[in-house]
Amino acid sequence: MEAYRWKEAGAALARHVDWRNWPQSKQVEYLFSFGSPHALYEALGVDSALAQLFAACMAGRTFTKQGNVYRALQAISLKRTGLLHRPELAPNVAALTSRYAKRVREVADWKPKSNNVFRQLASLVRHLFDRYGNAPDWLIESWTRPTLAEDGVNLPDLTLHLGQGLSLRSFPRLPVPISKRLEHGMREAPAGCTFREALRYAQLAARDALAWWGVVMESRLGRAPLVDDAFWLSVVDFFVASPMVDPRHFGPVCDWIHQKRSVGIGAEPAQPGFTLKGRSMASVLAQTEQWHHGQARARRQSGGANLAGSSSWAGLPVDNFFAGPVRIKQLTTVEQLQNEGIAQHNCVATYLQSCRLGRCGIFSLTVDGTRGLTIEVTANRTVVQVRGKYNRWMTTQEHAWIIQWLSQARLVLSKHVGVGWD
Repeated sequence: MEAYRWKEAGAALARHVDWRNWPQSKQVEYLFSFGSPHALYEALGVDSALAQLFAACMAGRTFTKQGNVYRALQAISLKRTGLLHRPELAPNVAALTSRYAKRVREVADWKPKSNNVFRQLASLVRHLFDRYGNAPDWLIESWTRPTLAEDGVNLPDLTLHLGQGLSLRSFPRLPVPISKRLEHGMREAPAGCTFREALRYAQLAARDALAWWGVVMESRLGRAPLVDDAFWLSVVDFFVASPMVDPRHFGPVCDWIHQKRSVGIGAEPAQPGFTLKGRSMASVLAQTEQWHHGQARARRQSGGANLAGSSSWAGLPVDNFFAGPVRIKQLTTVEQLQNEGIAQHNCVATYLQSCRLGRCGIFSLTVDGTRGLTIEVTANRTVVQVRGKYNRWMTTQEHAWIIQWLSQARLVLSKHVGVGWD
């Protein structure tokens, strides 16, 4: 009988076509009035903001947890916020509602101080779960990003852990051991950092090498998973200890080392135990340069025969850019990658497998047909590398073109991408 009444109530409410004009609290009641998800999706449409909120918050929840979700959504609905009407934030709101029972304060005592829904969400998260108000800003802001887990770390759970006054290094699911000194550095990392960026910030701060942070994050060390950290930090130490070395060499050297350790160079097999111990900076730079030239020469001589597999791929779902003489176009064939690497004197052809697997996309910026920049975009729509010929940084004019493209293609530019002088 109870289920029948809920179903009848849902059917009656569904006949009201103006539910979008109702107060949010009534919309939440409406959301929970249907007898089944199928009936809800039929009435609201699966693409509606309310239906997506329901799907994110209720899927797989037990009856008890559904009650917590309902109470959380009702409490939020009484505030002047757009959080419940933003489909892109539905998973984030779901993460909040699923942890609502562990709140340290009530929503009723929270006042939004901004009209920006992302800032509202960050403010609400801190209010609900940060008992002492000292959780790092980058961690609180991580709730506003599409991915709530980074390097195997569940960031909402880490927020609740730190919010109770516990130490970061005592969190049970960290990808690498965190010392007391590293924890201090991570807590001091700037707002906007990812977990990996905050960790790298702390590691460099411990070495008094924060000037290298941007260069490190733009390199393989900033983009690859946290594996074999001790070795890669020894590469950082190698560079930091070398006087008057151009930081732009760090990324190419890391690519050479990765090739040497994981794949092998030429007829030489992979050397997993390779280290920089006993090597000079001059010899490392010379071997890196030799490898890059060798890659380009092999590509010219083989015509692509050394790159097995399909000669083309779909590419990332990212729009190209056309503005007068300026073109930014995704490279989606072996030949295009080879030609880009040869013309720009970089190792972009080594990204072939990552491009095929959809892990990243390589774009080329040209002006009147002349190559200017090689650009790497990750699968999460972030521009992580922008380099010109011989790995130079982009100029301010090129940066302006990149910014136009970001806006049109809905991309994000990593703060670690360098801009050089005109």
